[in-house]
Amino acid sequence: MDKKISLTVEQWVALQEQSPDGTGQIPVWFQVTGGSMLPFVRPYRDDVMIVAVKEEELKVGDIVLFPGKYLGGDYCLHRLYRIDGDRVQTFGDGNLRPDHWQPKRQILSKALFIKRGRLTIDCESPRWQKVFRLWNALLPLRPVLLLPFRVMNKLHRLFPRIF
Repeated sequence: MDKKISLTVEQWVALQEQSPDGTGQIPVWFQVTGGSMLPFVRPYRDDVMIVAVKEEELKVGDIVLFPGKYLGGDYCLHRLYRIDGDRVQTFGDGNLRPDHWQPKRQILSKALFIKRGRLTIDCESPRWQKVFRLWNALLPLRPVLLLPFRVMNKLHRLFPRIF
């Protein structure tokens, strides 16, 4: 049986360094609290499995965890949008603009799975990779496509017992 414990990101990073197999890859599930990855990750409802990742393993399309400087010390889970040498640009699926460029070394982990109720999304599967690419291709339509998700998210926060 899986045991639930609470860790800070700093504790998780330290745990990765002590992995028994020496790979530094201990998968951890966590619940996302922000709406920037809608429609693929719902805040306070979906869980994401992350695992530490090396810089050379990163690829465009990966969902990655990194320190969110503008969030007051919190961490951010966004999709890797561009890679240019030693720097990367991320983009939340529920956002209308990409984030600022940042050093590649800032990326702490990548998502392997998204758990939504009984559905488990394998972020590495060819099928879901195609879905994610299609979503990025629909970037010009995002304001219209995201409107229902934003409304539902706001209603859920205002009336959690109903929505």
